[in-house]
Amino acid sequence: MKTNKLAGSICALLLTALSASAAFAQSSTASILFTRTINRAIDGAHGTQLYRVKPSGQDLAVLVPVTYGADIYGASWSPAGSSVVYEVEAGAQTSPYYGSQLYVANRQGSSPRKLTTGDRPHTKPLWGPNGIIAFVSGNCLGTVHGDGTQEHIVFCPPRESGQGRSYPLNLFRWTPSGNGVLIEASGDEGGLEPITWFSTVYRVNVSTGYAVKLAAHVFDNSYERDLTIAPDNQHGVYSGNPLQVLDFATNTLTPLPSSGFDPLYSPDGRKVAFLKTETNHSPYYTNVYVVHPDGSHLRVLTNASPDVLTYTAIADWSWDSTRLLVDQVGDDRWLQIIDLRNNTRRNVTNGTADKHAWFHP
Repeated sequence: MKTNKLAGSICALLLTALSASAAFAQSSTASILFTRTINRAIDGAHGTQLYRVKPSGQDLAVLVPVTYGADIYGASWSPAGSSVVYEVEAGAQTSPYYGSQLYVANRQGSSPRKLTTGDRPHTKPLWGPNGIIAFVSGNCLGTVHGDGTQEHIVFCPPRESGQGRSYPLNLFRWTPSGNGVLIEASGDEGGLEPITWFSTVYRVNVSTGYAVKLAAHVFDNSYERDLTIAPDNQHGVYSGNPLQVLDFATNTLTPLPSSGFDPLYSPDGRKVAFLKTETNHSPYYTNVYVVHPDGSHLRVLTNASPDVLTYTAIADWSWDSTRLLVDQVGDDRWLQIIDLRNNTRRNVTNGTADKHAWFHP
């Protein structure tokens, strides 16, 4: 009996040590990408600088120094967290970054290299598990390898009847095999006063370009709808009044008990975070909410107020679906982490993060 108790105690200690080691590994290598706008006092020129920081706010590092006249967007991690892909956009033809191209740098910010070429824009990069980066080029889906080779257009969705000429794409997630990407082609009628919003979701094989239409909806008397897709690749949630759950199997929509925008599924698929505008007149301000996809457990997580602070984007979830990374505007632009377990909020650093900004080993 004593031997069994001793063995049990040793096992408990080992499990505790292993859990602590795993937690340390998570905290020691987890990193958040974000940008700051840098203004040059002498002539008013500005540009964007890309950074990396730990979720604790420590170990702040510059990954891509500012180039005045050029802005950085959509920075996200490679699956292993060893490299970063980002978009650089510059409007001046004299700029070395003229146009919109994708670049890659390693985790330390060194060895930056240009991935894409040509006059077409290259936006919204999303790194897949097989070393391939998906991106949006105009109204089409493109891919390029992480070493800059094999850049090509994969799929251009057909224009829906009644839809305007512009139907920008949104990229959501890679399939687990790394062979496919889930995308949305969306847009309005193309008039000055859009009253109809189109949304079509596809799963595209990046090797063959073969696309399967998963869902299609037309929202009458509606402006832009944001969509988030669940980790199971079988469900989604549209923004709007109200929020609506999309079931790919039946192509049906089910309303949720709130309105809002910028929804984002948690990694475990059990929660959806979103923003909600609290007033229908100026001053406008927004709060962060979370709800279960079945409509239960609706919670407001923040206490924004007019002329003081507001929330502008849901950037990402933590790997264990317990914390949210959000963009906040108050006396400055701040990254804030909201812990759903104890209803606490803390600022990480000043700046702005995009989707897929939080790397978790």
